[in-house]
Formats: sequence, structure tokens, C-alpha cells
Amino acid sequence: MLNNSFHISLFHLHTNFFMKKNIFNTIIMNTLRQYTENSPQYLFYQEMHQKQSLDYVLQKKKQYSNLNNLSMNIHKSLSLMDTFVDPSDPDLDVPNSIHAYQTAERIRKKYPEDKQLQLVGLIHDLGKVLFNFGEENWSVVGDTFLLGCPFPESIVFYDTLKDNPDYNKYTDNGIYKENCGLNQLNISFGHDEYLYQVLSQNKDKHKLEPKYWDIIRYHSFYPWHTGNDYHQFMNENDMKILEDVLHFNQFDLYSKEDDTEINDNVKQYYNDLLDEYFPNTLQW
Repeated sequence: MLNNSFHISLFHLHTNFFMKKNIFNTIIMNTLRQYTENSPQYLFYQEMHQKQSLDYVLQKKKQYSNLNNLSMNIHKSLSLMDTFVDPSDPDLDVPNSIHAYQTAERIRKKYPEDKQLQLVGLIHDLGKVLFNFGEENWSVVGDTFLLGCPFPESIVFYDTLKDNPDYNKYTDNGIYKENCGLNQLNISFGHDEYLYQVLSQNKDKHKLEPKYWDIIRYHSFYPWHTGNDYHQFMNENDMKILEDVLHFNQFDLYSKEDDTEINDNVKQYYNDLLDEYFPNTLQW
């Protein structure tokens, strides 16, 4: 069991981070991630919440534990995003590749020397290539949530979880122990976990550092990083992951308001960056 200083530090982490957000960011937050009933997003999450059970997640994690779908370079995976529009996102109606460049460019403007963070902005959604393997949309995109414990009300469209096979199946911490660590959790399956596995299992074929893999792995875990749930499962190492994910989230979210015109100079900059950090073909 961690001592009280850990929990106090966690409280200060949240407090200090959110106090630094300015009025402009607050205004934008009020216009983004607005979910309404009977919308396409509602119907999407209704199906996702019916079908993403603990048994399903364990099956998918086992299925993709060996990356034997195809060999592909990172440029090809990015180009596949030209034809994918995320049906779970009420703020996007453009191909996912546009959002990739938007996020990377917003990071580059603030951190022109941080090439790895720029790359995370560019590639964070590339796990959505799962659609190319025949996965249903609800097994590719959407806010992720934890299976194997009670569902918190911070999950978007919480009411639709009542049709989940695991609804009311668990009490307290469910199958997990307090402070077990995020990497011990069974989170709903989708592009975050899949791309994390691609990066992890191909670690000798690229130069992106592991701290950036974690940002990708948890960036859709909104009930945790924004809803402030599941924190009882965090260990001390997870505090830094939370800080990194919150930092990245401002670029991922707010970039959706940016220009959708991506010129050739921008594309060439990121082509060169991908060549530098991903010189080899990856297993997917």
C-alpha cells in the first residue's frame, strides 16, 4: 500500500495542471466533446458498451499478442488514415490523417525541438489500422474504459452500459488490487492498446522512447485521465504517465479546431521525421 504522500502528490498534480489552463482553453473545452442522445455517437457507444466485455478484451489481447497480420512501414499506416473518419468523435468529420498532422503541428509550434512528442502527435491514432483487418468500429475507436470492476459514471453514455454482460458483476475493485499499476488493467480493446503493442513488440526497429508509448496507450482512457476514476489502481510510476497524457491531451483535443489544409512542406517535414525514427518495416 502506498503512503498518504502519494495520494497528496496526485491531488497536487491535478490541481497544478488544470490551474495552468487559460481562458481560451476553457472556452474550447465547452465546445468540444459534446455528446447528445440519439446521435450517431450515442448509437456507436451503445454498441461498444454492449459488446466490450472482459471476456472480449482478453480474447482480443490474446489475438493480437503476436503481430502476424502484415509487415508495413509507418508511412503506409499513416496513408491508410486517409480513408478513415472516426465515427465516435463528435468533433471530427475529416480523415484521421488530417487530425494526425493537426496534432503534430500544434505540438511543433510550441515545442519545435521535441521531435518525439511531435511524432506522437502524428502517429497516436495509427492503431486504427485495425479497421483494415476487419475489426468493427467499436473495437477500434472510442473512449476506453476498464473491465473487471464496476463501471464509473464518468464513462460517456453511462446508461448504455446496463446492457453490458459485466454490468453489476463486480464490487469495489473487482479483480484488481489497489495500486496494482495501470499495466495490470484490462482496458477496453482498441487502437490505443494495439499501437502500444506494435511499438513494444517492434522496439528494436524504431527509436521512439517508451515514455511516448505510454501516452499512446492511455490517450483515449478519458474516465481515468479526465474523469479522475480508477486512480486507486495507480502506482507511483503511473503518476508521470498521467502527467504526460494530460499534457498531450491538450494538443490532441484542441487541434481539432485548427486548419485542415496540410501543405507539402508540412508533409515533407514529417516524412523526414518518420524516416529518422522509423527506418525499418514493422510487424502489425
